[in-house]
Amino acid sequence: MAISRAKKEEIVKTLKEDISSAKAVVFAKFHKLSVGKISDLRRKFRAVGGKYTVSKKTLIGRAFQDAGRGDLPAMEGEVALITGREDELALFKTASDFAKKEKDAFQILGGFFEGKLIGAETAKTLGMIPSREALIAQVMQVMLGNIRKFMYVVDQLKSKQITNN
Repeated sequence: MAISRAKKEEIVKTLKEDISSAKAVVFAKFHKLSVGKISDLRRKFRAVGGKYTVSKKTLIGRAFQDAGRGDLPAMEGEVALITGREDELALFKTASDFAKKEKDAFQILGGFFEGKLIGAETAKTLGMIPSREALIAQVMQVMLGNIRKFMYVVDQLKSKQITNN
């Protein structure tokens, strides 16, 4: 069924607003995903401040240009646009995790991150970066390990001094 010109303009306007306000954008190919899985995916993206939208590629491309983000790369198949206003890495992580679970039905095609279009491999790599909290915990663990080692050395030196006196 054909979409009227007014409806297309309304869709482009909505997509442009989503793209303009987004910190990050993920392009994904979806094929033969059930309604239940798409609903679950939308919930997961909402939980990290994202929005999952399906539209025609030409309308997405026009909205991308209108938002000043450049030309949309050529993509085949059905394309979903996932925009995120909050944590950029959480958006890529959620998409990457779902792509691992649904290998045949959902694939990351690329994205927009820090003002640049990125390819599929870069988008997948961004999805592998741990969350901010996990990174802080890792740094703290390294720092505590070094402090423990230092305290052990100090204790050994102290014990050695006591026995030498």
